[in-house]
Amino acid sequence: MQVSHVYFREESVEILTSQKIIEKGEPYKQLHPWLGQGLLVSSGELWRSRRKLLTPAFHFSILNNFVEVFNEQSLVLCGIFEEICQSSTDGKGEIDVDPYISRCSLDMICEAAMGTKINAQTENSDYVRAVYRMGQLMVEQYMQPWLRNPTIFSLSSLGREHNRLLKTLHGFTKEVIHRRREIGEILNSRKHLETKATEFVTRNQLALLDLLLTASVGGQVLSDQDIQDEIDTFMFEGHDTSASMMGWFLYLMAANPECQGKAYNELLDVFGKSERECTQEDIPKLKYLECCIKETLRMYPSIAGFERHVQEDIRIGNYLIPAGCSVGCLALTTHTNSKFFPDPLVFKPERFLLDQAVGRHPYAYIPFSAGPRNCIGQRFAMLEGKIVISNLLRRFKFEQSPNAPAPIPSFQITLKSLTGIHLSVSCR
Repeated sequence: MQVSHVYFREESVEILTSQKIIEKGEPYKQLHPWLGQGLLVSSGELWRSRRKLLTPAFHFSILNNFVEVFNEQSLVLCGIFEEICQSSTDGKGEIDVDPYISRCSLDMICEAAMGTKINAQTENSDYVRAVYRMGQLMVEQYMQPWLRNPTIFSLSSLGREHNRLLKTLHGFTKEVIHRRREIGEILNSRKHLETKATEFVTRNQLALLDLLLTASVGGQVLSDQDIQDEIDTFMFEGHDTSASMMGWFLYLMAANPECQGKAYNELLDVFGKSERECTQEDIPKLKYLECCIKETLRMYPSIAGFERHVQEDIRIGNYLIPAGCSVGCLALTTHTNSKFFPDPLVFKPERFLLDQAVGRHPYAYIPFSAGPRNCIGQRFAMLEGKIVISNLLRRFKFEQSPNAPAPIPSFQITLKSLTGIHLSVSCR
């Protein structure tokens, strides 16, 4: 029985590091119909074995393969912004950047996870619409407690829509898995390599799906259902979170022009005025840009809180937490603790320079959670963010739009703005 929610600050360290509190809380059950027993929602030995299996897929040598994808899709976004700017009379486009960033992120994660292009930035599709609507629907369901009852929900109009969306989402993933498996068989047999394999394989890198298929020949490690659960999980986790981070980043750049100027000057030092793409070798040189991204995630963490279910009595600090409780760790609250971050409501990227971060508690900053259940894709997210943002800042200047509504943070699945993020964008 769920008794209560208890929220901590510094005590959250013990929650996040505990090997006993690894089961996700009640709200995560909403994700089961879509994500099955994927890494985000699984627990116990299933989670441990799956985490061990998937961790090598996020090694930096694998992630390097996706740099081309990140560049290509971010340059599509740059082209869209440029068209908007050129169509305005004064060369400045008034843009709600949220939906554009979101579609770009969806394109990148789909190609990285499934090796499939969906062209979300330039085309409409049932799958893209289903991804967006499913996120909205889950928020609507959670805000109406009576709909958390599975029977009541199944009889509601939202429940019927939910089932239709699941059919679209799962159908697309199953089709991609089937198609990639066929490609793998063609490549392994070396038959008709030139005519058939190239029809689908657009690059030399393996998508996450290919790595799972390779590790699961004959279903000995993962069944087709297991693979579908993990791909759907990666699509869910890797799309909205990255879009949230990049949207808030652009807002903070517009609100803090001096910081935007420093980041742009650093980009000039690395790239000059060239149009060349960002490479893996460029990434370590973007030190101030990384500080800006980290400060964005401090002030606007994509996932503002985490919840764990307590399965046995446990003492945390001065508190005895009985079995059956759900324990919440609020990243947003932790990140605004003035003990660790003086003037916490002020945007100060310098906080994350190495000399200023010395001595800071490692769990004072937890945008990707922490401990055994930290985000497996955090390196992917940071690499993606640096490449997309560097391409945008090299080409555009972002300013606050005087007539636009101020963004209002909202605790949805990710931390989003209820009013969008409206900025004035101009070509450099």
